[in-house]
Formats: sequence, C-alpha cells, structure tokens
Amino acid sequence: MLRSSYCTLYGKDENDLTKLGECPYDQGGYFIINGSEKVLIAQEKMSTNHVYVFKQRQPNKYSFVAEVRSMAESQNRPPSTMFVRMLSRTSSKWGPSGQFIRATLPYIRTEIPIFIVFRALGFVADKDILQHICYDFLDTQMMELLRPSLEEASVIQNQQ
Repeated sequence: MLRSSYCTLYGKDENDLTKLGECPYDQGGYFIINGSEKVLIAQEKMSTNHVYVFKQRQPNKYSFVAEVRSMAESQNRPPSTMFVRMLSRTSSKWGPSGQFIRATLPYIRTEIPIFIVFRALGFVADKDILQHICYDFLDTQMMELLRPSLEEASVIQNQQ
C-alpha cells in the first residue's frame, strides 16, 4: 500500500519524493497493481437472524419498527425479511387507544395483527401467545401495550 511502512516511499521527505517523480501531497492508502491504482472499499450489511428495532421519528404512523432478516445457514439464497410494527398513539386512523402491533410477512402485502400470526403458527390460546411475547404477566405496562392487539385479534380464535 502506498505510503505504508512496507512501501519504498515510506519515510522520504518532500525533496526525495519530488526527485522520484512522486507528488509530496499524495497521502497514499491505495495499492498499485499492474500500473493501476486499486482501492479497498469496506462493505457493511446487516447480519441475518437478528432482530433490529428502530424508533421512528414522530409524526409517523408507527412508533417502533422491528426488522428480522432470516436465512438458513446451509442455504445460499437471499434472506426473507419480516417487519413487526407498533402503531403510534397519535395515529388518527386507529383511534386514541391504537397501539396495535402488526406484522408484514414475505410475499403478503397487507399487515397482519401479531396475535393472528401467532394463531396461524399454532398458538391458539391468548395465554400461550402472551407467554411468548411477555414473560412476566405482572408487567402491567407491557400488558397494556398488548391489550389493543389482543382485542383486535379476538375475532379469530383458531388456526384456520
């Protein structure tokens, strides 16, 4: 890498660099391969099989958005992305009590209430679903946050 400790230009002063035909103001940090300058560019991506929760700036329809990119380690295909969103209390579309929690699943365009997603996965009883979401039933604040979603999904009580 140009100007690294392994470079022949390392430690040369401005006069020596000028005599060698190099610009003394060149900061280096790149490679020369077959006469061409090459630069390493770092790439970042979100890891798969982790939950990322983002607080949304208000005013927004949602107060929180959770994103999960899931992928089997043995498969070489793009990850499936699922979103779980909590509506804002200020969202006039859903009313003043409206902190509903909805999920957006891959290949399904509409948002689905989170309790209905759990029922489709085989957790029919409300208590079973609540145990998977909230481990402490004495946490009244968490239970109050889940109440609108529970009431919204009460029309569907089985897996069909």
